[in-house]
Amino acid sequence: MYVFAKMQLKTSVSVPASKSISNRLLILQKTSGISFTINNLSIAEDTKLLSDLLNCVETATSAPVYLNCENCGTAYRFLTAYLACKSGKWILDGSRRMRCRPIKHLVDTLIEAGADISYLGEAGFPPLQICGKKLTAEHWKIDAQQSSQYVSAVAMILPLMRKNSEIVFSANGNSLQYIDMTLQLMQNLGFDIVRNQQVISYFHRETAEKNIDFLVEQDWSAAAVWFELAALIPSGTIFIEGLQKSKLQADSMIADWVKVFGVETVYGEKGVLLKKTPHAKIPDSFTADCKNNLDLVPYMAALCAVLGVKGTLQHIENLTLKESNRLEVLQIELSKIACVSIENNSLIIEPKNEEIPHYVHFSSHGDHRIAMCLAVLSACIPKVEIDDMECVKKSYPEFVLPHFSDIFSSHF
Repeated sequence: MYVFAKMQLKTSVSVPASKSISNRLLILQKTSGISFTINNLSIAEDTKLLSDLLNCVETATSAPVYLNCENCGTAYRFLTAYLACKSGKWILDGSRRMRCRPIKHLVDTLIEAGADISYLGEAGFPPLQICGKKLTAEHWKIDAQQSSQYVSAVAMILPLMRKNSEIVFSANGNSLQYIDMTLQLMQNLGFDIVRNQQVISYFHRETAEKNIDFLVEQDWSAAAVWFELAALIPSGTIFIEGLQKSKLQADSMIADWVKVFGVETVYGEKGVLLKKTPHAKIPDSFTADCKNNLDLVPYMAALCAVLGVKGTLQHIENLTLKESNRLEVLQIELSKIACVSIENNSLIIEPKNEEIPHYVHFSSHGDHRIAMCLAVLSACIPKVEIDDMECVKKSYPEFVLPHFSDIFSSHF
């Protein structure tokens, strides 16, 4: 175990706007038939990529048009549904990792609705050839076990059908709040769309022309890294500029989860203040149902690993389908400082019967959330090295850690 010096951290940080909200609004600008302005659009590379790809679609003059989503699963899933309805011939591709991420269940749904989509490589995976055409389906059935974004992708093209529609989806309960985020944004635009359990009903009506300005909230998924840091420091404060309570973003749950680690969250007009209680008792164990908060798993897993807390993070099977296979990656990297296993659809973290080393070399595996959750461990491990920190630009281009060496001294 480690021992902190009795020094405090006091810092102020900023986080980007929500890329989840931003990416949905970019698609809805194309499908809703309503002209609206997006203020405070995310500066994350994922959002810039989706914006650029949508511009390529709008300015295309010849076919087929090649579109590379790199390793952005959100862009790939949302564009698959949108391009199925967009006149033209499209080749939708991605990085090597993206070609390993499944798309079959969304493609099956779209083909059943009349879309013209074919695989250019292994069946069920990118790349795709899409010949866009007018779709008029009323009933949609989606297997959303692998990703709630399949449901969001279809929901956002329903206005293009111009008729009452219904989506029935099967799911394991994961990430329902991201579906609700999509529906809430559509409701804010004036659409009559509701979810009852696993059925979404859309009642078409011509939307009145109106001036709408959307102000995108700051990103709670990005802010989670600072909640992890607040739980690690011996005492002090971290002010997150602009962050507010959110009914849209499920990852605001992080504020509740770190309470047991001695972190108080204070909401103000200009942001959120995290206050670490001095000499807070570290819990022996921590258990959380993560089905709606998969992006928080790396932060809580790393936190438990370095603090010697037995962590049980439940309902995490879809972590295998992220930018990296996060289950495998977390097991590889956190095993350098803790005992990590996967049991009954849970990630289990337990302390090792040995001291945490003074020096640890981690790999980010090109995954932005893995990079950030491990970087913060430098608050209590004297020397941490991580390869490929550039990947954090995917969601948090301005991510910079305080200089811990100027604040703490850690020893074992």
